Amino acid sequence: MTGRLHDFHSARLPLIERELRACLPRSPLQGAERLNQALDYTVNSGGKRIRPLLTLMVAEIFPLPQAIALRLACAVEFLHLSSVIFDDLPSMDDARTRRHAPALHVAFDEAIAILTALALYATAFEIFSPWPALVERAARTTGSQGMIGGQAADLSGVRPTRLRKTAPLFALAVTAPALAGGASPDELATLEAFGDSLGEAYQLCDDLLDALASESLTGKTAGQDLRHGRHALGDDFTPEKAFQRLRELIGQAQRLLRRGLPPCPGRDLLEDFPQWIERRAAELKHGQLVALADGGDPHPRAGECGPVA
Repeated sequence: MTGRLHDFHSARLPLIERELRACLPRSPLQGAERLNQALDYTVNSGGKRIRPLLTLMVAEIFPLPQAIALRLACAVEFLHLSSVIFDDLPSMDDARTRRHAPALHVAFDEAIAILTALALYATAFEIFSPWPALVERAARTTGSQGMIGGQAADLSGVRPTRLRKTAPLFALAVTAPALAGGASPDELATLEAFGDSLGEAYQLCDDLLDALASESLTGKTAGQDLRHGRHALGDDFTPEKAFQRLRELIGQAQRLLRRGLPPCPGRDLLEDFPQWIERRAAELKHGQLVALADGGDPHPRAGECGPVA
């Protein structure tokens, strides 16, 4: 990460972690103890918290009280965590590991994993409930035109619609605080387009990691797409073409911000983020990430080579 982005990450991550635990939907009901344990396991499993960090960056542009911004960030992360749990299930990607630890359905069981994902999903909408327009936007994000439809396309190995399992949640991460903060329709449109471009670039980076990097680096079951007879990059979409498309998306995201939002520290942070994705992909392209997985320095720069999700 750049110095500015790294500083923001270091300052905000402890706040996010604390708020995630405070908002965790633990059940008071007798017999729900394993559900509560699974919720704790999920939120304690790590990750870079990319989506909630994006939410807090935008909250710098459309000033919100920190308590509200953090709750919105948690809602976005809960939606992401629920999608990860579903994605790892035997009926989906059948992944055994996530973030260098057993996937939730392995650590507990399939039923508890599904209930945990649903509890997180429901809590996200509870947090969004004071803003009806945000509830509607989140429903579109997670529904058949967004994450759910994209996951179905992913299971079928269809591009480019499979990218919809990732991009809409990035768009929600940056539009949620803007909507709550009173952004104009044009500003919301700019951020939604930025989030879509960013999310597609991030998914391409994820696909390249799945295809080229080892499990010891990514922290999750490697080669899942090929194992299921799916070529994530497509039969005619080579890694080189994927890198080229990723660079196009990065440039597009940055142009959107410069045209659609006024200069300010929050916008500068958002502009840094696509550069981080591009740098991460470039390291993979030149074999540096794979070399790290085979025994090199595991910590070249804080946050850059950790688990994808």
